[in-house]
Amino acid sequence: MIGRNLSPFGLPHIRVKDIMPTNLPVIESNELRLDNLFLLDDEAVAIIDYESDYEQEDFIKYLNYAARVIKRYAEQNRLDELKKLKIIVIYTADVEQACEVYDLDGVTVKVEPAYLTGMNTEAIYRDLKTAVLTRGVLNKEEASRLMILPLTVKGRDNKQEVIVRSVNLAKKISDIHQRTQVLAGLLTFTDKVIDEQYREIVKGELRMTQVERMIFEEAWDQGVMEGEKRGKKLGIKEGQRIGEKAGKRKGEFETLYILTQDGTITLKQAAARKGMTEKAFMREIVKLGLVKDN
Repeated sequence: MIGRNLSPFGLPHIRVKDIMPTNLPVIESNELRLDNLFLLDDEAVAIIDYESDYEQEDFIKYLNYAARVIKRYAEQNRLDELKKLKIIVIYTADVEQACEVYDLDGVTVKVEPAYLTGMNTEAIYRDLKTAVLTRGVLNKEEASRLMILPLTVKGRDNKQEVIVRSVNLAKKISDIHQRTQVLAGLLTFTDKVIDEQYREIVKGELRMTQVERMIFEEAWDQGVMEGEKRGKKLGIKEGQRIGEKAGKRKGEFETLYILTQDGTITLKQAAARKGMTEKAFMREIVKLGLVKDN
């Protein structure tokens, strides 16, 4: 989100400068949870919340959010730094119109709404799918659109269907960093509507991607160091190519084996992902030196 405007939400005039911590002091209830807190290009602090319905009582929540932000600045003796505070509410396709101002004469709470209704979800999905299959990666705006795509349809069941399709598409992104970012974004934006059981599946996929990225980066660094020791350009390239190929294969098996050990997936599921039987999978694990042969 850093450096991007909020055009996927229908707010192209708002650009995010930085993401701020949301560990704010609680005013009334330990259950209050702030979704996102951003610093905008105009130096305004923006509270961004997501709603799948509209209730006037939500203004109480927004007022509490604002009070908590102000209180944090006060506790840090930084009130002079807080020039502007905005409350942005992104409504899913279920909400076509909502009240923007709660005016009590002496106290007024105003929100800036963004409505995701009326978007052509299928057309957006087709464009994103074409981008992933042809380029392997998405640009910044496309990645944002994929993260919020489930919110552009009405009804919980329809959202769940689009969540599944969006996650499956995100898994096809070739860049590990972007894949991690999009999967994490999907979990964040669909937090209030995603099926609990499927949430755990997505978390498992995200963990697997994060482990894969860690192993890949370690293998890459090791390949670079070994290449430097050889000192010859041709040797470096060839050594890296072979090392990356071997490291990638070992990394894939190690990732799956780690996930079986912490209970994320079963040994049978891990073996199936490599097109093997459980015995063949474990023989390869031993062969790669990941575990000792008993």
